[in-house]
Amino acid sequence: MNGFKGFTPESFMLLELNRFNDSKDFYESVKEDIKNAAIVPMRNLAGDLSEELYSIDPLMNLIPTKMVSRIRRDTRFSKNKHLYRENVWCMFMRDKHSWNYQPCMWFEIYPGTYSYGVGMFRTDADYLEQFRSHLLENQQSFKDALRMIEITGAICCLESYKKEKPGTESIDKSLRKYYNCKNMMFIYNGYDVEKLYDGSIKQELTYAIRAFAPMYKFLLQVTENIYKKGDLYE
Repeated sequence: MNGFKGFTPESFMLLELNRFNDSKDFYESVKEDIKNAAIVPMRNLAGDLSEELYSIDPLMNLIPTKMVSRIRRDTRFSKNKHLYRENVWCMFMRDKHSWNYQPCMWFEIYPGTYSYGVGMFRTDADYLEQFRSHLLENQQSFKDALRMIEITGAICCLESYKKEKPGTESIDKSLRKYYNCKNMMFIYNGYDVEKLYDGSIKQELTYAIRAFAPMYKFLLQVTENIYKKGDLYE
């Protein structure tokens, strides 16, 4: 696999045009062009980042062809019946079919912008109970992880329970919104598309991944605490 050299303006023009036409016939006519302009560069970027990601989590899925999204949407359970998307993303996480609950990092491109972040991938009441327990016992580690995220400019997006959970009174006031969350992620939105074209986004992502690592590991410990109990093994 060749190293990442950047995307091109044509990458986004093709994605937009394909979404606009939204037909199988049109997609088939530009499929190889989209693959070469958007999918392959994203896979190359994933490959270039794999050593850094492996140092954070050796069990992370680092097969580029399995890390990058498809252009064709699965519309079976969605109200949005568009067949094709105009965005492409790459997930940095363990195999979602083998691990029920886990954190993730990601990078996504859209026409005119890009984003990346870290957070919870899938949650339920049992997972969040374990998260609260881990946070209660490791408040300083969580604060340290938050400080690292702040360096990147990523902002927190979360949904909270309406009623505070038991134990809230024992949590530092600055952490209570996290303690009572239903889900949580930290996202940075970037608009300097020149970084996508000249390839320098790779350096920015490397920096962000290092800054996100403490939060990823904090959330990963929640997952591993659950699996140690043996409740979630298939």
